[in-house]
Order: sequence, then structure tokens, then C-alpha cells
Amino acid sequence: MRKTKEGASPSLFSLAFKLTSLAVLCGLLLLIVILGYSTSASKGKQITVTANGQLRNEKQSLRLKDDSPDVLIKHLQGERDTGKKTVYLTFDDGPSPYTDRLLDVLKAHGAKATFFMLAPRMNEYKHSVQRAKQEGIALGLHGVTHDNKLFYQTPTSPLKEMQQGRATLQAITGVKTDLVRTPYGSKPSLTDAQIKNLEKGGFVYWDWTIDSEDWKYKNAQYVPEVLNQLAYLESSHTSRPLVILMHDLPATVHALPSLIQQLKAKGYSFDVLTDQMIPVHE
Repeated sequence: MRKTKEGASPSLFSLAFKLTSLAVLCGLLLLIVILGYSTSASKGKQITVTANGQLRNEKQSLRLKDDSPDVLIKHLQGERDTGKKTVYLTFDDGPSPYTDRLLDVLKAHGAKATFFMLAPRMNEYKHSVQRAKQEGIALGLHGVTHDNKLFYQTPTSPLKEMQQGRATLQAITGVKTDLVRTPYGSKPSLTDAQIKNLEKGGFVYWDWTIDSEDWKYKNAQYVPEVLNQLAYLESSHTSRPLVILMHDLPATVHALPSLIQQLKAKGYSFDVLTDQMIPVHE
């Protein structure tokens, strides 16, 4: 039998070569499997765009899906931090001779609020409207007449009053607002046709979840009324924003520091209504 230089037979040399080639091939296959798994795993961490435009990875997206409906609704309503406790102070029927004092109280306590104002009164108290804008108050509209029979008279009468109010506010402050509250609230007077016309006109109408009834009490008794309704809503675990209806009245302004202090003691902060939030209706 002919031998190689090393003394190995040709068959043994061939076998060794085949085993080496097989080992290399197995190594390549193993490398391909590892790379494929790594790619698959990285694809598993997909990026998801959430409702507020932020990016979340797969783990965060799963946590979002597991959130309670309350958290998701608050997220859509513009809550920047779903752990916050927020109330929305709103004041109707102004401005008035008491609006500057109202602004003083809000500023002193670092509280934000939303004003739903009447066009004739805006013209009468332009300085207060301008000051409200400068101090970060959300400016909304309450119409012109504040007369049930006139305001709700035709399918387009609410729209026309709000358009007049919008033009008045814009002339005074340069602000073009979409926020409106109809006199005495939307129920039962605001019809489907009137709602459709308001929405076509670009308006977003708001009611409330807490009625202070300050117009009835005309004293500090409205404060415990608000706190009682708030306690009920807390116990019912509602996901609706806590929108408090008040009025630009002297007794309301006088007792407002007490209300703000007690809300703060309960851990609440204050914010303004925006057209990015889902409005509450009665």
C-alpha cells in the first residue's frame, strides 16, 4: 500500500478532511441559528406609537394594554400624569366687578381656572378679560343673551351667539377660542340640530360633573356642597374629569380661598380645560 509522507493512508486522510469540513459546516449552521434568533428577538421588541405620540417598546405597550379604562380615558383627556389628582375650576357669567378679586385669589393660591364669559360683559370689563389671558386663565364663551328663550330659539341661535362671543373675545385679546358652555347647561334645552351646528362651527361645548350651586346658596355653604359631591365621585371611581361649576359672584369669590385650600389638602392640583380633552356633558 502506498503511503503519504506522514505515513497516513489516503482513506484516513479523506476521512479526516470530511470530519473537518463537517465541523466547519456545523459551526456555520450554529452561527446562522444564533443570528436568526437574535434578529427575531429584536423584532419582538416592536415600537408602538401611543395616543399622545410617544414611543413605547413591547414591554411598555403591554403595560398600556393592561391599564384600567380609567387610566386610558384620563390619558386621552390630556392628563400628562395619570397619577395626578386634578380638578377643573370653571366660572360662568363673567366678567364682573368681582373678576379682578377672583383673579387675585387664583393667583395667590397658584390655581388655574376656566372662564365662560358673556359677550356684553367682556366689552364692559375689557381690562379683566385681558388680565385673565395674561395670567393663564382658559378663556371660554357663554353666549350673549343668557336668555333661555332667545339662546335656544332656533337651530342656529346658539351658534350665532357663540360666534358673536368669539368675535368679541378675539377683538379684545386676540384669542380665538373653541370652548363654550351654553346657558344653564346643555340639558334639556340644547337640541341635536343645535349641537350639530355648534360642532360644524368648530365649537366644543362643556357641562360639568360638580355643581357648586353657589347661585342658590349665595354664601360659603357652596364649599361643603362641592366637597360632598367630590367625595361621592371619588367613591364611585369615575373616570370623568372633575369639572366644578361656579359663577363670577361676590360670595363665591369670598369663599374661594377656603375651597382651594381644602382641595389642596386632599391632594388636588388645578388645571384648565382645553379643546384636546374629551368634554363632559350632563
